[in-house]
Amino acid sequence: MNKSTSIALAVIGGVLAASATASAADFYKGKRIKLMIGNSPGGSYDLAARLVGRNFVRHIPGQPTLIVQNKRGGTGLIAANYVNNVGPKDGTLISNAHQSLPLRQVFGDKQVRYDARTFQWIGSPQSSVAMIATWHTSPIKTIEDAMKRESILGSTTIRASASIVPALTNAMLGTKFRLAMGYKSTEINLAMERDEVAGRAGQSWAGWKSEQPDWVRDKKLNYLIQVGLKKDPEIPQVPLLLDLAKGKKAKAIIKLYSAQISTGRPMYVVKEVPRDRVAILRAAFDKTMTDARFLADAKKHHFEVKPTSGVELQAMIADMMDTPKEFLAEAKKAMRYSAAVDSCAKLSGEKACRKKKKRKKKKKKSS
Repeated sequence: MNKSTSIALAVIGGVLAASATASAADFYKGKRIKLMIGNSPGGSYDLAARLVGRNFVRHIPGQPTLIVQNKRGGTGLIAANYVNNVGPKDGTLISNAHQSLPLRQVFGDKQVRYDARTFQWIGSPQSSVAMIATWHTSPIKTIEDAMKRESILGSTTIRASASIVPALTNAMLGTKFRLAMGYKSTEINLAMERDEVAGRAGQSWAGWKSEQPDWVRDKKLNYLIQVGLKKDPEIPQVPLLLDLAKGKKAKAIIKLYSAQISTGRPMYVVKEVPRDRVAILRAAFDKTMTDARFLADAKKHHFEVKPTSGVELQAMIADMMDTPKEFLAEAKKAMRYSAAVDSCAKLSGEKACRKKKKRKKKKKKSS
């Protein structure tokens, strides 16, 4: 191949690449992007998704419009199954994932109809360690206290991080946490104030600061442990669960759950979306994270911005999916609370508890 031919091919390649980029950018012009949220309106996932969404579209070439839909159920599972199997595959449907979705697949949940490894992750606006915290009057002030003495923590459901974190510390560290199950999430804090429960697990450090800033300021909480891949620099005195792991197996199990926590509030599109459009969405997300209007919006809503890029998320989730199979059975057992359960209603009254869904009776088929 002579020099003239090489130059010509290089020029043609550059033109084609530029044409492809322009085509991808033009795709969103006049389009409507749907942001699907797999959780209830008003919660932390909903806040994060809406906050990012309304600022994110300004950085997408073509200035598409945004509509938001909450498709709740199954702790994000209903939305994930819909996005993967029913929704459009062209990049006009973006979803925020509940951080538990990859592990549900890893543990072989039969209701899963997606492959989290093949999702193309756009980014997460916030990554924060999860905590176990007790009320300041509780005698359980450190994780060592929790190993010596039984205490009751409030929780919502068996699948919630409020249940998984104490189950994990009971199994891996020998803590003696009991759970009072069935609370409405907002009622657990009130139960703490009334000394009906000692504390709660699973709430993030960012969540405590945004939802109960006065408690943080006035030192109303004892922070027993933080859960994540690394310590939050604001609370270096609080031990990291991963650092307390004893042995290779315990470390692998705790790392698996810690990675889930570290994904934060992730957003994704399905595998069929063309890569050039994924690149545009990731670039728009990255620009949003440093955008002055977005940061002002986040501050207004007491939302702490600690982003993780789509590329970083892709690697983190791939690592989770590659967890050695020999650890999975024990990890699943360790993350499932199986000790005695106290009653939310008995401790705090019926008004503090979630309403139980009535199961519809199946009609008998006529013979």
